[in-house]
Amino acid sequence: MNKLELTENKYLGKLIVFEGVDGAGKTTMISLTYQYLKEKYPDRNIVLLKQPSERARNSELFKKMMFDKDHDDINYRAVQLLTLSDRIQQNSEIVIPLLKDNAIIICDRYLYTSIANMNGRNYKNENWFYDACKEIIKPDLTFLAFVEPDVAIKRIKSRESEKNRYFDEKLLYRASNEFLLLASSEAMTILDTSSSKYIPFNKIKEKLKEIGL
Repeated sequence: MNKLELTENKYLGKLIVFEGVDGAGKTTMISLTYQYLKEKYPDRNIVLLKQPSERARNSELFKKMMFDKDHDDINYRAVQLLTLSDRIQQNSEIVIPLLKDNAIIICDRYLYTSIANMNGRNYKNENWFYDACKEIIKPDLTFLAFVEPDVAIKRIKSRESEKNRYFDEKLLYRASNEFLLLASSEAMTILDTSSSKYIPFNKIKEKLKEIGL
């Protein structure tokens, strides 16, 4: 089994990551966390990041993978190379300089999304991926927003902007399970977002205190 070895954060700033499948409730938790930290630290730079970045998301390959039903001519390793190169570049270009400057970064998705999807697609021996990840900064906190997959699917289909978008429901089920496995191996904090948003948010605040925020 491949082991993920990331670079420890040795800088003044903090890196907080939110993960989960589409429809799991990440956006709500990120918004609450951002507002909480902005109010608590009005003079500190609180930065919202998203992975992959818009550079990768706007590529033809990424858009085809996300929005087209026909994936027959897509090489999934090419997709992973695209998104991983984007993550590595963001790590060097944006994340590390911000951490050096004592910023608090809140990141919507991280490389764990790639791993959950790789494993969900049965790409389980991608040694090159884990080798390339070693220079990426390890988050100070990683939260996994979680609901049962059928709930996540209902949420996606209820969104006006996404109700007609193609997505692979079977993959979402598999990725959801892979995220739970990652939560155990990577010491993520699981947030049950199936009911009141304030219950998981209280757990977020408790974990933030543990890292001095």
